[in-house]
Amino acid sequence: MSSVHVTSAPSSPDRWTSAHQLAIETGLLFILAALLLWKGLLPGWKTLNTDFPNYYLVARLIREHYCLDRIYDWIWFQRIADHFGIGHQLVGFLGLTPFSALPIFPLVWLPVLEAKRLWIVCNVAFLAAALQLLSRQTGLNTRRVWLIALCAVIPLRTSFLFGQMHILVLLLLVMAYVCHMRGWQMSSGCCIALGAALKIYPVFFCIYFVVKRRWKALGAALLCTVLCLLLSYAITGPTATKLYFLQQLPRLLQGESQNPFASLTSSSALFHRLFLFEPELNPRPLVSSPLIYAAIYPLWQATLTALVLFRLRTSFQTDEREAFDWSMFLCLIMFLSSAPASYQFVILIAAAVPTFSVLLNKRSWKPLLAYLFLYFAACNIRVIILDHPVISIMTPLLYLTLWCGIALLLFYFALLSPPGADKNLQHENLFRVPAFKAAALALGLWLIGTLGAWSHLKDMRLDGTDRINPRDGAYLRSQPTNIDSGLLYVAMLPGGYRVLRGDMNPSGFYHRESSTVDQLTFTTNLIGKGLWVEEASGTGSRLAHLNSGAADLTACQIRDAENPAISSDGYHLAFLREDHGHGSAWITDLRDCARAGGNASPVRMTSPAYDVRTLRTGSSGTFLLSAIYQSRERIFTVSPKIPPRPVAGYDGTASSPAQSPNGTLLVMQALVAERWQLILLDLLSGDTKQLTHGDCNAYTPEWKDNHTLLYATDCSRGLGLTAITSLKIAS
Repeated sequence: MSSVHVTSAPSSPDRWTSAHQLAIETGLLFILAALLLWKGLLPGWKTLNTDFPNYYLVARLIREHYCLDRIYDWIWFQRIADHFGIGHQLVGFLGLTPFSALPIFPLVWLPVLEAKRLWIVCNVAFLAAALQLLSRQTGLNTRRVWLIALCAVIPLRTSFLFGQMHILVLLLLVMAYVCHMRGWQMSSGCCIALGAALKIYPVFFCIYFVVKRRWKALGAALLCTVLCLLLSYAITGPTATKLYFLQQLPRLLQGESQNPFASLTSSSALFHRLFLFEPELNPRPLVSSPLIYAAIYPLWQATLTALVLFRLRTSFQTDEREAFDWSMFLCLIMFLSSAPASYQFVILIAAAVPTFSVLLNKRSWKPLLAYLFLYFAACNIRVIILDHPVISIMTPLLYLTLWCGIALLLFYFALLSPPGADKNLQHENLFRVPAFKAAALALGLWLIGTLGAWSHLKDMRLDGTDRINPRDGAYLRSQPTNIDSGLLYVAMLPGGYRVLRGDMNPSGFYHRESSTVDQLTFTTNLIGKGLWVEEASGTGSRLAHLNSGAADLTACQIRDAENPAISSDGYHLAFLREDHGHGSAWITDLRDCARAGGNASPVRMTSPAYDVRTLRTGSSGTFLLSAIYQSRERIFTVSPKIPPRPVAGYDGTASSPAQSPNGTLLVMQALVAERWQLILLDLLSGDTKQLTHGDCNAYTPEWKDNHTLLYATDCSRGLGLTAITSLKIAS
């Protein structure tokens, strides 16, 4: 097919541009560029901030041949960051594809800040290349294209500040658009697939290819997606790829990869705030009803999708209408995204430039000005709301970014005539009876969405549970442990991970050497005085003994150690050591250590055949551990003189075992339908009982007494961003 460009009429620039207009455009361009340099590039050049270290860490783990099956574990990932010397930085890979780390792989031979600086340079080149392609395709001069792009002030600023991946995705989507308009179907499909491998949302352009009957583009997109999956599978390993698609992606589509109530740009967050109760994050919804949420939110999505598809032309022609169709569909997937962050809206540049070009060519001045206003507002308007505002019928008005995005979609809907309205165009309608077919499509999408949402939400609340919400401002709480003086747990705070007591405020955490040390795991006896804490830093992990909150300088010095567990008699301390993600269990006699002047002489308890993941106190001087053995994680008992023996009664994938005080019951987190659930095992009879059932996860169970469990759960929260819950066990 011959290449056809959407260009402005030759006489249009002469009529539009004058010396005065040129001066104004140049001045605005200079101001916006200086603002981006001041607020985005220079701060991003000096500091790590967030996001970039996440990609860098996984890329470095690939380079150093680590096992990657725990990259989605918040605490393990933070430990690795600390060991690699990335201080003052909370990290997490939640919701990101394993493939998204590969573009950073060539940079991991550099220290992390230098790698980020080079990535910023690459992003400037990606942005310049994308805008040059748009300029050549649309016929707009380069100055105007840059001016339109730089109007996305906040998205560009945060992209450079955080070292994000979306400018590369922007380049791939622009390449896909150019190839699409020039009839290069296979190239367009491949660009879409590469973008989807980095950030999942471009994959929805496969629907666009179906509507447009671009079968070669669809086939190329699917084939290239499979190749990207195989590459990810080969480089990052089968477990990481499986974890993303079976555990991460479903929660991501539900808007739960981060705090599901926090986003100001997402319709998912809006409906979460209105209809879903969460004791800490959303204690006062407008109406607490998962059923209403499951009905209304999918209806919202289905209606917007049906409206856009109803306006799409089913035939393909390289004309102005095609530019509008592509831009409208791109806006749709942006504003249907479950949790778009501010930097994600750089993608709107790929819709704004073609739309501006067409409207300028038509000399449609009022629509042009209206579109520029909506585009600028959608990219840059932000509203700050309180952590726990009073939810009312006025709450939706706070989501100005979302409503600007909806206004953009309505703008396209009003601008475009229905398919088939122009009798001069020789193509078929998408719908033979448009109103009926549009309603049928919306109904089908709504029913599918409602069933999926209700299936996800129906078992979230469990009778007999009681949420524990200390006022510590933590993003995550894990590893709850009951002692005589109260509750101990690990909390992710803005300044790092700390071991807290339930009645403490964030400033009351236990002693630590410096702000660069994260306290990631701990163990203690019942009275809470013999507290051993894992402190992770750039020199590795060490176990520090704390007494009444202060460091015990006379205690044993145990380095290269994590995840401690003290024996029931208090004489032995077991811990894990890792080698490239492969764990082993060690033990030291605290009495011998004290006699040797604090020099510990640990003894290894497990052979290399066991990849030990967690370690807990058992009965009668033994320890309970979970380890991957023969390709599956299971529960074992171990002691200094006896090698690991599997616990009889449960043969599924399980982790984090905890034995009841009376020694008759064992609780563990077990993988059931790709979710971690609590399983209770009666050690006397061998009977098992599943205690939790929701489409969410339960982690790190511990006994408060013989009839009460403490555990961490991410139900109704961000994936892995857990809160502490207690659960009564029926006799």
